Amino acid sequence: MNITKIYSTRGSNTEVYSALIYEWEDELSKKLNIPIYSYNKNKDTGVRYFFRLAQELKIGGLLQRLEALKKKSKDYILVYELYPRKYFSHQVFSDKIPFIIDFDYNVPLETFYRIYGNCKLVIISSLQAYNYLKENNCPLNIEHVPLSLSDKFKLSRKPSREKKYDLFIARQNKKIMEFVERYAEEHPDFEYVIRKWVDGELYKNNVYVSNKRGALGEFSDRSEYFQLLQDTRVATYSTPGYDETDKRFMNHVTPSLFEFVVNGCRIMARYPKNAETDYYDLSSFAESSDSYEDFKNRLTYFLEDQSSDYLVQYEKFLDKVYTSRQIQILKNILNKY
Repeated sequence: MNITKIYSTRGSNTEVYSALIYEWEDELSKKLNIPIYSYNKNKDTGVRYFFRLAQELKIGGLLQRLEALKKKSKDYILVYELYPRKYFSHQVFSDKIPFIIDFDYNVPLETFYRIYGNCKLVIISSLQAYNYLKENNCPLNIEHVPLSLSDKFKLSRKPSREKKYDLFIARQNKKIMEFVERYAEEHPDFEYVIRKWVDGELYKNNVYVSNKRGALGEFSDRSEYFQLLQDTRVATYSTPGYDETDKRFMNHVTPSLFEFVVNGCRIMARYPKNAETDYYDLSSFAESSDSYEDFKNRLTYFLEDQSSDYLVQYEKFLDKVYTSRQIQILKNILNKY
């Protein structure tokens, strides 16, 4: 089974989250020596409208059956999918290998099986999701390939004394925020930076705000964002769903952790013990804080510690999550089909 192209949305999608996906595509294109192609905004809009209309006219299933009849190709196109799609489209044609990034308990399984039924192989990035699908006797050929961080990013060794901010907060875990606010009350000079979404538009317009200096900026450019992380001593991290009432999320490990690590941030974390957190061996360098006392003691230690010994463990972790390793896993899978 050969991948000869990568389909990208870069010609029509400039959302904040997309830069990470395009880094993966660039790395794959370079390492596999294959081209990336994309539709411009007008063509993308037209194609999406066509397949959405087909779904509304209830002929999507017919299109899918006809597409399945065409001559099978030995060459395949890799497609990164942020979330499983709800109706048949060109991204799930029989010559495509979808790489699904996010998956949760709200995905209707029978719909998922049907929509992706023409695909010879479907890649699932979350080990939690992969195990869940296997437990539910998924009829599709699915394989687990973990998410990654581009090899172009190298571990920052910026000394702690040169950093501007004490704590960085992206995902706002409810329990962590309680701990942070309490710690800030007890330590008046403590400065943290928190991400906020303008007008509540998730992934659309973000701004980073300091509890001491006010709004710092958007930092939508990857290099600017990484510089912000390098200027921060500690970052908070939690898996999606932990401490939340909404039980749709699977507590999978996300690339934001990789970004914190490569930029040298110490990690204050909350997460459950599950197959995925074990897979990444999170407890070896980012223990989960189960109480305020534990949080306070660990955070104080991180803020006062000037050593760089922890970076040795970070280097071992990064070796497991660089895209070059992801590509090798993918190659091994392709050889099976």
